[in-house]
This record gives sequence, structure tokens and C-alpha cells, in this order.
Amino acid sequence: MSKDVEAKFSRMVEDSQPALVRLARRYAGQEDWQDLLQDIHLQLWRSFNAFEGRAQRSTWVYRVALNTALSHVRKPRYEHYGLDKIAEQGDGGHVVDPLDVLDAFLATLDPMQRSVLLLDLEGLPREQIAEVLGLTPNAVEVRMTRLRQSYERLFLEN
Repeated sequence: MSKDVEAKFSRMVEDSQPALVRLARRYAGQEDWQDLLQDIHLQLWRSFNAFEGRAQRSTWVYRVALNTALSHVRKPRYEHYGLDKIAEQGDGGHVVDPLDVLDAFLATLDPMQRSVLLLDLEGLPREQIAEVLGLTPNAVEVRMTRLRQSYERLFLEN
């Protein structure tokens, strides 16, 4: 590849790096997130020339990253934090760290729900989330409403 293509790729990864790190940490957990992040970078590099510009570059990056993360989640080597692990880490069984609460909630979600929530937390508009995941903006809104209800039921009712 030319130096120009390498420079564009490096800029794209640099611009996306904080979001990619957050995504890798949420999908792979504390011990394996760096491996997943490396796999995401590799997949982005492999498919960089295939980007046709039909979507925003950030949408394409999220799509590649999420597909890579989802394929890793399906492999048994990754372990998600369960509510019981979070309770053990908390003070007297109480969850105190908001990131622990997020990890616990994410562990209850299927891969599509997790993807919708993580993209929302990244600040993507509903339309872009829909484009990344192949949904309609209305379907994203419905899923977000259900996620809020599920979160409230699990963490706020008690």
C-alpha cells in the first residue's frame, strides 16, 4: 500500500481509537480487551481498501469493529462479568462503581442489545446506529426504550 493510504488508515484509527478501546473493553473484559482491540485493528486494515464511501467512515469503522467483537464474544475464551461477580467486588455486596454496574447490565444483554447500547453510549445518533446495525431508526428507538426499562427493572427497583 502507498504511504498515502497508510497515512489515511493511521488517521482513521487514531480518530476512532478511544471508541474502539471502549468497545473492546466492554466486549472482551479486563483480561482480553487488548487482544480484541488488536484483532479489530487488523480487520480494519484488511478491509480498508473495501470501504466504498457509501456510508460515513465512522459508521463503517463501527460496523467492522462490532462484527469483529461479536465474533470474539461467540468464542468461549471470553468471560463476561455476571451480577454475582459484581456483588463480590462491591462493598458488602453493594455495587459501587458505575462501570461495574454497566458491566453487569451488559452481561445480561444479547449481542444486538449490547451493540445498540454501546453505540448509544458512544453518542452516535439513532440514524447512524441504525445504519451500522442494519436496523431502522425506529427499531433502534424501540430497543433503547426496552433497554431503559430492563435497566430500571434490574438496578433501580430495589
